[in-house]
Amino acid sequence: MSTALILGLGISGIETAKFLAAKNWTVVVHDDSPAKLAAAGAGFATLGGGALPEELDLLVISPGVPQTHPLVAAASARGVDIAGEMEVAARFIAGEKVIAVTGTNGKSTTVTLIHEMLLADGRRSALTGNIGAPLISFVGKGYEFFVIEISSFQIETLRSLHPDAALILNVSPDHLDRYESYEQYLQTKADLGRLAKEEGFIVINGGDAPLCAAMAAVPRRARYFSAAGKSDAPWNGHTVSCDGIAVDMQRTALRGEHNVENLQAAMLAAAPFMKKPALMADAAYAFRPLPHRMAPAGIIGEVEFIDDSKGTNVGAVEKSLAGYGDRSVVLILGGVDKGGSYRPLRELAERKCRGVVVMGQAAPQILADFAGFAPLEAAASMADAVERAHRLAAGEGTVLFSPACSSFDMYENYKKRGDDFVKKVTELKKRVEG
Repeated sequence: MSTALILGLGISGIETAKFLAAKNWTVVVHDDSPAKLAAAGAGFATLGGGALPEELDLLVISPGVPQTHPLVAAASARGVDIAGEMEVAARFIAGEKVIAVTGTNGKSTTVTLIHEMLLADGRRSALTGNIGAPLISFVGKGYEFFVIEISSFQIETLRSLHPDAALILNVSPDHLDRYESYEQYLQTKADLGRLAKEEGFIVINGGDAPLCAAMAAVPRRARYFSAAGKSDAPWNGHTVSCDGIAVDMQRTALRGEHNVENLQAAMLAAAPFMKKPALMADAAYAFRPLPHRMAPAGIIGEVEFIDDSKGTNVGAVEKSLAGYGDRSVVLILGGVDKGGSYRPLRELAERKCRGVVVMGQAAPQILADFAGFAPLEAAASMADAVERAHRLAAGEGTVLFSPACSSFDMYENYKKRGDDFVKKVTELKKRVEG
């Protein structure tokens, strides 16, 4: 009987433990958090003494576990097979079509659009991966398609997943607290394209020069998208067209250049699999923006508040700001710094922002990179940030909460951070309007 150690008991770790146990594996679990281990480890053997089991065939690591973790290093030294949940799941895929999407920004919107296009076409599609339930939860359940959102952390341990369509939306500096350089991060993203089936295809951003250069040597058929660069799904300022199907962006709830590109990528990926391609347009018109991605959070007088808590890096915030008029936005930034500079964002803010409020652990670095910008204020809490931003708005325009940072200094995840932003806006509205 084979033995697996599950390291990290988040959702993917727990589901992998259950899956392998059902396949008659001996399963041992461990988490560096005693509380998580106590809560999630019930029913499984746990790691005793902090050392690897004497008999070990597979170490399954959660995406957040670095390669430098002592147990990972020990397993590597012993020649143990090391995989993530997605890699384990891929070994059991049998005939399902795989559409896999990675990129620094836009992944969740794009995979959801593809999934809803397939559903509109009457296909049995599972939306999975980094967006929600793990892939391993859907294996062997009768689906035709797996539409998978994949992070760079998950790509690191992938070997057996071979997508029919692999999408790389964009690569801007991110996670430089984990990767040694932007180039290493870029190559990790590019690895998804290298995993695509030989008869499959890749979809890449024709306006992202470093990405195009990285993918040039990948021997796969390529389709390109871009709002301003090379594209096989043209954008004329009003409609996106793909394989004879046109979508009028004004009839959709999608706003901003970044969502033009998300729709282009989704149509290029879905079109070859659609029985009735015209249904792609129907799905686009029915689509509603995902929570915490440029979502309305309330209006106080003539000031609109927007929750973009999912904007966790500088590139995402640049895309979100780009669609606004000059000097029309008060921007709230801050959280846990992920490496890199905020200077590119500062240059855009000079045009777009009438004020900037910073908060959280990264505040000192943001303040340093924004030196000379005015008005620039530091907030002690979310409530303080909302109040300061409302005051700086001076009765009109938009307050955009798009933090360019992860949430872990103050919140469990970006969703809870976004929910708190909306709550604080609601509370301020009651105080202001009575």
